[in-house]
Amino acid sequence: FVLLSTLLTESRADEVKAQASAKVDFQRQIQPLLQARCVKCHGPRKQEGRLRLDARAIVLKGGVSGRAIEAGKPGKSLLFQRVTSQDEADRMPLEEPALSREEIDLLRRWISEGANWPAGVGAQVDSLAKHWAYQAPRISKLPPVKNKDWVRNPVDRFVLSRLEKEQLTPSPVAQRRRLIRRVYLDLTGLPPAVEEVERFAADPDPHAYEKIVDRLLESPRYGEKWARSWLDLARYADSNGYQADQYRNVWPYRDWVVRAINADMPFDQFTVEQLAGDLLPGATIDQKIATGFQRLTTCNVEAGVDPEENRVNQIIDRVNTMGTVWLGTTVECTQCHNHKYDPFSQRDFYQLFAFFNNTPLEVAGNGVSYNFVGPKMKLPLTESQRLQRQQWQDEADQLQVEIKRLQVAQAAKLKQWEVEQREALKHAPEWHALVPVDFHSQGGASHKVLPDHSILVSGKRPEKDLYRVTYRTKLAGITAFKLETLTDPSLPGKGPGRHAEKNPNFVLYEFTVQSSVVGDGAAARSVSLHGAKADYSQGSFQVAGAIDGKPETGWAIASQFHKPHEATFLTKTAIGKEGETEFTITMDQHYGGCRTIGRLRISAMTGEPSSVVLPDAIVRILKRPAARRTAKQQQALETHFASLDPKLKQLTKRHKQLLDQVKNQQQLTTLVMVEQEKSRMNRIFNRGNFKDPTEPVVAQTPKVLHEFSSGLPSNRLGLARWLTSSENPLTARVTVNRWWAEFFGRGIVTTMEDFGTQGERPSHPHLLDYLSRELISHGWSRKYVHKLIVMSATYCQSTRADHKAWQQDPTNELLTRGPRFRLSAEAIRDNALVVSGLMTHKLGGPPVYPPQPEGIWRHVGRNEPKFVTSVGPDRFRRGIYVVWRRSAPYPSFTNFDAPDRAVCIVSRSRTNTPLQALTLLNDPAYVEMAQAFARRIVRYDIQLNDRQRVEYAFQLAVSRKPQADELGPLLQVVQRERKRFSRDKQAARQLVGKADRDSKDLVELASWFYV
Repeated sequence: FVLLSTLLTESRADEVKAQASAKVDFQRQIQPLLQARCVKCHGPRKQEGRLRLDARAIVLKGGVSGRAIEAGKPGKSLLFQRVTSQDEADRMPLEEPALSREEIDLLRRWISEGANWPAGVGAQVDSLAKHWAYQAPRISKLPPVKNKDWVRNPVDRFVLSRLEKEQLTPSPVAQRRRLIRRVYLDLTGLPPAVEEVERFAADPDPHAYEKIVDRLLESPRYGEKWARSWLDLARYADSNGYQADQYRNVWPYRDWVVRAINADMPFDQFTVEQLAGDLLPGATIDQKIATGFQRLTTCNVEAGVDPEENRVNQIIDRVNTMGTVWLGTTVECTQCHNHKYDPFSQRDFYQLFAFFNNTPLEVAGNGVSYNFVGPKMKLPLTESQRLQRQQWQDEADQLQVEIKRLQVAQAAKLKQWEVEQREALKHAPEWHALVPVDFHSQGGASHKVLPDHSILVSGKRPEKDLYRVTYRTKLAGITAFKLETLTDPSLPGKGPGRHAEKNPNFVLYEFTVQSSVVGDGAAARSVSLHGAKADYSQGSFQVAGAIDGKPETGWAIASQFHKPHEATFLTKTAIGKEGETEFTITMDQHYGGCRTIGRLRISAMTGEPSSVVLPDAIVRILKRPAARRTAKQQQALETHFASLDPKLKQLTKRHKQLLDQVKNQQQLTTLVMVEQEKSRMNRIFNRGNFKDPTEPVVAQTPKVLHEFSSGLPSNRLGLARWLTSSENPLTARVTVNRWWAEFFGRGIVTTMEDFGTQGERPSHPHLLDYLSRELISHGWSRKYVHKLIVMSATYCQSTRADHKAWQQDPTNELLTRGPRFRLSAEAIRDNALVVSGLMTHKLGGPPVYPPQPEGIWRHVGRNEPKFVTSVGPDRFRRGIYVVWRRSAPYPSFTNFDAPDRAVCIVSRSRTNTPLQALTLLNDPAYVEMAQAFARRIVRYDIQLNDRQRVEYAFQLAVSRKPQADELGPLLQVVQRERKRFSRDKQAARQLVGKADRDSKDLVELASWFYV
């Protein structure tokens, strides 16, 4: 047994040694290995990464990632690298057991020996067929059909041909009232008027429908309706997103979209202006506004955010959005690795990234400013702003004339006033600096009394502090106190010299005084202060606010830092008698960004103060002979004297206010794109990590698509031209497919965001190609294609179909019937506004804030105003103009499946939930519309009976009269409510009583129910 075992062991060792020394046989050893472990994903049925491992020519050529094998170099061969990778995301076969040690060794030896693959072995193919979406649309002949009478235009030929193959027949033409409602909603998003419906229903003109279509295409409502779906693609919102979600001004872009669609701007131009309007020669303001499309990315402005990461994330979003909107391709998959299903590599992604990577930050010039979120541009004043500016200027000019007249009159009194003041100054009471005997700081600050009796306060700066200073003095008849905030070399701040004296910012909220006579034992009493004056007071913080007892007012010297200031406080009566008086002065003081606190001094005045306490600077000028004054001093004196005239002071203040309004009138701004002169270096990010850049790349387009012409610039303008080239196999297809879905509820390709190998194949490929070629050949006209669709017999079908059609075509993929699907969130609200008679037809402008449940914005974002509900016409504007805040979208829109628009959305979901019914029943906006609808019904004709009222209401709501089974339940509701109010007259009276006295409409409605 031992001998036998030894012989067998030696035999196996010899066999292994012989195998190791023998060359690898491809057909016997490698081909079965590839067939067993690789061909499942890289074979004739499936070629992930565009690689087929059963075909010699394709293996040697390689797939998306490049050559799979480098003969003689296993370490440099992609195939060997992937099967030996330690990274689960890279290691092949993916999501299956790894190759054994022996299998890996076999592959290594085969490649080391030169990767011998005999000719004629394996699949005899040298290239993979392009996916249908990456081939240019073909111009095919219109298919033959049997039922030619049904066909209205070429669209119907493609549809009917498919139906006849399936042995199906199209549905009959929709009833006229239903058809006009359908086309109104599809082209303008709004229902037709009752009169329009009835006129069309009775019109014998065979061209009546086409006339309606033409009129709707020219309606300004058309642009508003079709802008809605584009804004989903553009991820349009009025806020930045993320936690802060601050408001940003970008609505001029939304208005540009509406104008461009109404003007039927060719879609290729529509594309170029949004991707590169700023790069067009002599770019107009509108073309620059159009680039706001790319600025609609979310932007994180939180503290601590890495600016470079924030910038890179926005560029990645621009690349992904471009791929979705114009290429219908999931290019975002290639941010971290080569696409697993489509022929796009990670290199392709970063070559596209390079087109967008040239927008600067934190630079300014040429009317464009920059900040953390990128460039924004000032817009010309609107007509209303120009009128407002002119009104301000005209008023200022009129005031200037009156001011000059008063100044002339005042100047005649100046010399006499000077004489009086100089004489008064000879006997004027003097200020006496009080000596502090005790100091207390609530915030724990230290203090030091200086030789001039001022107090230097120092220590760690609190957000606020309360000083309590005690003084003792034998002064009698004190009539005023003066607080001086002084400079000191030890205080921080900006100044002209190294040791310049500095003064910190502060806000004095309250200044209070208590007094008591030393030695008499009486409690301290508060001193009433009735007047105050300061050399400078900022904004709403006037010095008088420091003695009004209100915690929100005070005295601030903001913008007048680094210089001494003073404030004077007058007492109602003289205080201090013979003997010694103790004063306790409390100062509630807040500070700005300084580390130490400040220096202050308190002085007291005895005797009768003048009615106006003259500033020290004016006193010094008055004491100086007129002949020795400078022009600046004389001007200061005249200005002060003028301020003593209440009327002149008031007019001067108003005049300055008007001039400031003219000067500082806020111009609208909008986010735009700008190209910097020097391009950034672009590199592939390892696994999409911007902190791990690898090899450099240049701006270039994916090779699987048409060539990027050498005549195109390597910037966003060149990319836009490439996207809208007639050779591009995707842009036109993707675009008309989205439009088709807007009309029929589903696209010809149902996966509208993905035309790749993982997407659905088109239900009518030749129709898709036909529409694509028609779009290009007719100047990329949106309106031409839309008219072509709505004029087709396919579109005009009834939504009813026979049993066979419902069985064979339950989702209407074959178009056996007309479109039937729920309206969008905005359209539901818009229809309610029209039906109720409340709709405001105003184009453009800032976002509006219609009624919504309270508290929605309470905990959202920061530094933002509350949701202030719009009043007047803005309350009832179309949904496209409703403010769109990403962290708190308009709630009724959200309940009807509107997105938050944080990313590009190609197709909204359609759900049915109880929240939707509850929204229509309880949302304050819909309650308001329901009330208006009721008033409209009542007002229409007071002589109508119940049946006529219900029929009229039904026509308003759904553009037709109710059928018998619909009319009955509605009449029952009316009659039940009439009985209830007739039976309970008190309830009816209460309803009338609760109505607003100024609202005759509610009274009228209640009265109608009552009778």
